[in-house]
Amino acid sequence: MSHKRHLDGELNLIPFIDLLSVCICFLLLTAVWLQVGSMDVKQAVGGQPASETAKKAVVWVFMGEKGDLSFDVKDSRVSGALAKAKIPGIDGKPNLEMLSQHVHTLKSMDQSLATVLIQPHKESFYEDIVSLMDSFKKEGLSDLGVAPL
Repeated sequence: MSHKRHLDGELNLIPFIDLLSVCICFLLLTAVWLQVGSMDVKQAVGGQPASETAKKAVVWVFMGEKGDLSFDVKDSRVSGALAKAKIPGIDGKPNLEMLSQHVHTLKSMDQSLATVLIQPHKESFYEDIVSLMDSFKKEGLSDLGVAPL
């Protein structure tokens, strides 16, 4: 008696396809995480060694709780009285007219002024910070930043 084997067999591909679909999901998620996780920090202030940084004039503006503004101009040719000026606020908001006059005076004394760092008070409103930034932009100071509290 000869036994002939039946050579037609069935292969169930459903588990194999399920395994491949799970692997593809992991591949896609990893690719998205790698893209989101990258960040360019070459333009950060203070990210390079001190020997590579050129001294640039920086205007620090400290916001008070009643809208008053205190200036501190560093590495500039601006006189001491103008560099350490204080502008009182009006009704708890910054006085934008006096601010623009003061910034115009600072800019006329030192044309290289371009960087402003604003340090808000813990109770400062977001709209006040944005209006300050708009005022500085109008006067030609384009490099703006907000210092952490």
